[in-house]
Amino acid sequence: MSDIGVQRDGISVAEGETTPRTVAAHDIAAFAGMVGDYSRIHLDERFGSTLPHGGRIAHGLLSASWALGGLSLDAPSTMGRRDPDAYLSSCEVNYRRPVLAGTTLNCRWRTASRGGDETDGGGARTHFEMRDPEGRTVTDGHVVLCRGQGIFDAPAPRPWPAAELIADPAKILYLEDFAPGGQAGETEGRTLTEADVVNYGGFTGDSGGHHFDAEFAGRGLFGGRIAQPMLVFNIGFALWLRDWCRMRMPDSGLAGHLSDRWVFHRPCRMGDTLRCRHRTLAVRPSRSRPGAGVLTCGLQLVNQRDEVAMSAEVLMMYPSRGA
Repeated sequence: MSDIGVQRDGISVAEGETTPRTVAAHDIAAFAGMVGDYSRIHLDERFGSTLPHGGRIAHGLLSASWALGGLSLDAPSTMGRRDPDAYLSSCEVNYRRPVLAGTTLNCRWRTASRGGDETDGGGARTHFEMRDPEGRTVTDGHVVLCRGQGIFDAPAPRPWPAAELIADPAKILYLEDFAPGGQAGETEGRTLTEADVVNYGGFTGDSGGHHFDAEFAGRGLFGGRIAQPMLVFNIGFALWLRDWCRMRMPDSGLAGHLSDRWVFHRPCRMGDTLRCRHRTLAVRPSRSRPGAGVLTCGLQLVNQRDEVAMSAEVLMMYPSRGA
């Protein structure tokens, strides 16, 4: 259901809701296998029962991926599903509350675009908000849809030098041990396959012609099918997290995934091999939680030609020594 209007300044507005979905335990396990994030907070029921929310929780990126998949299915213009020259240029997601198995999520969305032309650099911006049955926001954010050759005009960032993250298993790292430019590394590689793209599209609903229809995609901007940008980020995040978690962290319960931001630089196709180069970008004390701070971790998803396909920032709540 949607409502469309045109404001006086020429901005077209549309809004609506996508089909609700209930998170089941098998959804959490399926998503873990799809993207490679096997963190115990998602998969270990005994461990989850010791946490304040009383059980293992769904990945924040699962709810975000369902939000984009719901938009693709129920509001296709927001994702450029039927436009061969459209692409998602960026995404930002915030994680507000944990989601336990059995929770039904409802996605509200609102899009603003100027005169139907998304080539002016701003694009059409869609805000989305995933809510639980009590009306509480669990995940929110926005995506920006662009159209045309603009993606080829702006140069992609230069790749950071490859580095190996040296983790000392005897040392516990606190917030004060992190510094901008530190904790740098490069992950193992993962080759994108037909199964990755099809399974993710079927699971989330992000199954538009850019990813599923070879004839449609062949007439478009990239000349063929590409992997879903959100899938690319999910895989890159999981590669980074597995590498990053080799460092020993405090068992204080204050760590947590706060938000993600990614920017699309070039398409990833089936057969491309991705690695994630990462480093600490910023460190600051938390404004709301004593004994904790916020780490900004930078990610670059690099293909087999050492080209940066996507750059991202991940914000993590992290305990300090005073926790």
